[in-house]
Amino acid sequence: MTISEQERQAFKEFEKTGWDKQAEHYNSLIGQTTLQAVEALLDAVSVRSGAKLLDVATGPGYVAAEAARRGADAIGVDISEDMAAEARRRFPGIKVEIGDAEKLRFTDASFDSVVCAFGMHFPRPGRAVAEAWRVLRPGGRYAFTVWCGAAKTRLLALIGEVVQKHADPSVALPAGPGVFTLSDPWICAALMEAATFTDVRIEELPCFFASTSQGDLFEIMRKSTVRATYVYDRQSPEMQSRIEQALKDEGAKALAADRGRIPCPALLVSGTKANG
Repeated sequence: MTISEQERQAFKEFEKTGWDKQAEHYNSLIGQTTLQAVEALLDAVSVRSGAKLLDVATGPGYVAAEAARRGADAIGVDISEDMAAEARRRFPGIKVEIGDAEKLRFTDASFDSVVCAFGMHFPRPGRAVAEAWRVLRPGGRYAFTVWCGAAKTRLLALIGEVVQKHADPSVALPAGPGVFTLSDPWICAALMEAATFTDVRIEELPCFFASTSQGDLFEIMRKSTVRATYVYDRQSPEMQSRIEQALKDEGAKALAADRGRIPCPALLVSGTKANG
């Protein structure tokens, strides 16, 4: 199989457009879950006062803001203009700019740490990892978080299963990596090692979504996902009603189980750029 440059660019534009639309809702929904991994992500790169840190795919700026609170000189980068604007609005003191994770504008060895929190929605994730290595100083640490697979991350899996079951199968997503492509720790380790990171570590973080209403799953699908929303928006009103009701039914079940704490664990992957 050959993946063309046109397909890669189409997928990148698809993700950018999708996150532009979801920026204003992120904090009130899926943001409560991604926030749970911020401390561990920064601990994995040993953020210290005065260190230069790059937060790739910064989204609403949670990680860059927390790094700055710890005393780091933090810069957030995101390909989505609306996400970058949301980060600036939410955290006026942090530096945020528009940028492409696969082609960072920074010179070699510019940062002590590079992180990426749940932002590995790239057509070439290996290139993004290699770019992180390039802009790191020798001895610097890189870390990223991704969701665990469907068997564990029930929040996203339920949404995907419902949409797939009830949607018109002729509505196809643009070609690109699957939602759980990087959920395999062996693949993550291979990407890190291909970029020549050493001391590669992978651990699981026990995140969850605290559901308070049976409509939460539907709201997350509409306001915190790109792919499921794309499919949903292209359905007939009848099919949309089926999807909405099915997600509300699943939401009711989630509320009844463990007081609505829907599992959404993540993998934390980190490594060091060797000296010399």
